[in-house]
Amino acid sequence: MMRADLCSSDDYDTMDAVQAALGELGFVADDTWHDSSFGVGLTRFRRGASELTIYRDAWNVDVAGDDGLVNELLLSLQDR
Repeated sequence: MMRADLCSSDDYDTMDAVQAALGELGFVADDTWHDSSFGVGLTRFRRGASELTIYRDAWNVDVAGDDGLVNELLLSLQDR
């Protein structure tokens, strides 16, 4: 299991990029009530049996999941 900080909780441009990257990688949120940036708390994103979690609190947004999946997301974000 790997965890990585993505951005501060008020960095909406990065959060939008993360959501776009998740969509491009085929991940779908378990709860689809978000239209743009992540809600506060934990959101699970699934691609088949694989899962990434995005956690947002008052200060930060981070991702956790299988090492390969987290690295795949981080590499996708580097290319933006």
